[in-house]
Amino acid sequence: MLWTAERLQDVLADLRLRGGDRTEVEVKRATGGCPGLAETLCAFGNMPEGGTILLGVDEARDFEVVGVASVAEIEGSVASQARNRVTPPVHVKFEHAVVDGRDVVVAGVAGLPTSDRPCRVVRGDSAYLRQADGDYRMSDQEVAQLIALRDKPRYDAESVAGSSAEDLDARLVAVFLSEARSSSRRLADATDEQILRWKGVTSPEGHNLTIAGLYALGQYPQQFAPSLSITAGVELPDRTEGRTRDLVHLDGPIPDMLDQAMEWVRRNTRSVIRYGADGHGVDQSEIPMVAVRELIANALVHRDLGPHTQSKRVEIRLRDDKLVIANPGGLWGLSRDQLGKPTGKSAVNEFLYEICKLTRTKTGSRVVEGEGGGIREVRSALRQAGMRPPEFHDTGVRFTAVVPRHALLSPDDLSWLTDVVGDAALSDMQRQILASMRHGQEWTNSFVRQEFAPIDSTDARAVLQGLVTAELAVASGDRGSTTYHLAPKLAEGIERTVPTVEILDAGDDTPTPSGVPGNAELAKLASNVPPVWGALDQPRSVRELVDATGLKAHQVKYALNKLIDRGIIQIYGGPGHRGTRYMRCSGSVDSS
Repeated sequence: MLWTAERLQDVLADLRLRGGDRTEVEVKRATGGCPGLAETLCAFGNMPEGGTILLGVDEARDFEVVGVASVAEIEGSVASQARNRVTPPVHVKFEHAVVDGRDVVVAGVAGLPTSDRPCRVVRGDSAYLRQADGDYRMSDQEVAQLIALRDKPRYDAESVAGSSAEDLDARLVAVFLSEARSSSRRLADATDEQILRWKGVTSPEGHNLTIAGLYALGQYPQQFAPSLSITAGVELPDRTEGRTRDLVHLDGPIPDMLDQAMEWVRRNTRSVIRYGADGHGVDQSEIPMVAVRELIANALVHRDLGPHTQSKRVEIRLRDDKLVIANPGGLWGLSRDQLGKPTGKSAVNEFLYEICKLTRTKTGSRVVEGEGGGIREVRSALRQAGMRPPEFHDTGVRFTAVVPRHALLSPDDLSWLTDVVGDAALSDMQRQILASMRHGQEWTNSFVRQEFAPIDSTDARAVLQGLVTAELAVASGDRGSTTYHLAPKLAEGIERTVPTVEILDAGDDTPTPSGVPGNAELAKLASNVPPVWGALDQPRSVRELVDATGLKAHQVKYALNKLIDRGIIQIYGGPGHRGTRYMRCSGSVDSS
């Protein structure tokens, strides 16, 4: 993902808020030169979407920007370590940022293709991954998980030895068969045994249950696979009373575990009063339950079911400041950026997913809707509740969803908005943008689309222009690079808490070791080539590139043709074919 001034501002503010590094972001002071980064480079190389190292930021001083003495020396040292300290070498893209007048090096480390993982540190031959705010040595089990990702998972279709149709839950099966028959003409007249076999509940021979059938419809799946369960606990901030409270282990088939998990979250979270447009207060769950349900269902249905995860369960942890839901395994066939977008639909366990679409809980709700809009619903529910958006972290061996428990706007911001907005009819999105402008945050069309996805370029422009029309914000810059910030009349007397950031194009004319030109040289091919090239840090379709860059489809296609002619990207599929992806040629490293 391309770094912008707005994105860097946002990340620095978030690091200070959480008081530690993020899974995909590592900071280093680097005032005395470049530190050793082999373990971090290795860990990011093993992550599907890599990560970013910010050099010139001091974590010990509350993420104060201290700057680096020589940008060129830092970049050279990081590039050398990326080539020589880890194997296979990882690709690094450098950007030079000036934050409050100090130089910061932004080193974007690309994740290795699944066929090249695991990446290992040369000295010691160990593989590393990211966990929360640090690097850790991978276990043999986790290495096996990464290697297994080289092929499409089919573990949910495997037969469970010793199981039979007698191990199925009669109520769940009756509902499943009824739903299956009503959903398909072909299945309407089929026998029960045929439906169970054709939908992957039983094995092709019909003697045993599949893992998918057992997990979704079994009376007690844990009889055969104890790890197909949930562990939930409240983590206590004061360790003098113990580490956890209400620690439970939830079992049964997926529909039962989903209901049990929802009840556990309800009893361990608070009720709050939220006010509607009519001014009346309504008691609601602290965290919107529609969001909680979707995230728990996703963790259960999309978890890794391979033999290398037999000791790993879905985990739910409730902390003072967040709800964390994690499952073994990672995304398959899509990236985090695609979650919640029309292209963001892919099932790790295809048979299990199809079974769960036809399976209902005791309350009559489907386990999954199967329309691919669940993440959009999660984001919408949290936004309507005035809460911060969810975070998603994918390490390849573990996928984590984080729901912050604090409001998006502080009481001080809400009071300020009441004073300055007056009679202006602002949407919730505009109020959130305006409050962040109060602290110095600058906004662009692309930043709005990134923060409030899914939203297109036209709607994002209308949101920002609405603030300008209301004389609450001002715009600066040329079309295509317009920046929006707080109107000067409102900025008087306000202390700026967001740093001033400028992204420079350092070393654009210096070819990389593989002969790939920098951004300035790419821009000579066509003005839209640099952003399209930047978005190809992972394989993408034309539609995905449109979402990532904000360009029109014909602009993206024109830029892709220029890159193909230049010989630095490859096409998998064919022009106009569904599923066609474009990616950088092997060995392409962008040092601009």
